[in-house]
Amino acid sequence: MGKTGPKTEAGLATVSANSRELDHSAWTKNPEAVEAIETAKRLRNTKHGMYAAVPIICKADGCPYAQSCPLLEMAQAPYGEKCPIEIAAIEDLFGRYAEHFDINLDNKKAGDTVDLMMVKDLVDADIGILRCDSKMAWDADYIIHNTVGVTDNGDPITKQELHPLTDYREKLVNRKHKTFQLLNSTRKDKVGSKITVSADPSVRAAEMLKVHEDMARIEQEEKEAELAYYKKMNSSIPDVIDVEPIDFEKE
Repeated sequence: MGKTGPKTEAGLATVSANSRELDHSAWTKNPEAVEAIETAKRLRNTKHGMYAAVPIICKADGCPYAQSCPLLEMAQAPYGEKCPIEIAAIEDLFGRYAEHFDINLDNKKAGDTVDLMMVKDLVDADIGILRCDSKMAWDADYIIHNTVGVTDNGDPITKQELHPLTDYREKLVNRKHKTFQLLNSTRKDKVGSKITVSADPSVRAAEMLKVHEDMARIEQEEKEAELAYYKKMNSSIPDVIDVEPIDFEKE
């Protein structure tokens, strides 16, 4: 049996044939670029495809978070690859959020698209918070001395301020809270847009009969009230007189 797979000659030929059937003319007419587009689409359609650009590239000792990286300390930092710490966080958070919001990742539906995009926003915010925490783990001090000017002698004039990361982290947390609210509201809208009839047919028939009886009772009460009114006024119920309308045009 011959080799199979997308990288074999047969596989590449199949990919090329399938690519030619799709219309990518709005982007490019280069066959190699068309194949690259198809590859990118397949990658995006994988379970974590939409998060492919989120993790930073590992720079080992040159990473801005190197001082708090446990993998670098264990000599396992894969230089030039996507950050394993962030990949692990993305997979964990994505799975937890999907489970919490009841999104079936193995059978995603078109109706899950908005939820998935909002979950991505949550994960993006969480990764941003993780980076802030990693940076602050090394800097530690929340108060910085920011230079706001210099004296005539050239000495710096400093002002104590909160570390910029604290403000950025707070914005990320607020962004998470807003996304949570949006997710909850969209799910309430979905539930509210569904009408579920769970009553037994016999119960439904009894309810309809009761409505009919209530209407008949109300009509009877109105007639009795009308009779009582005319009796109280010592007058009989006026007869209805048929009146022929006057045709002014004939006159």
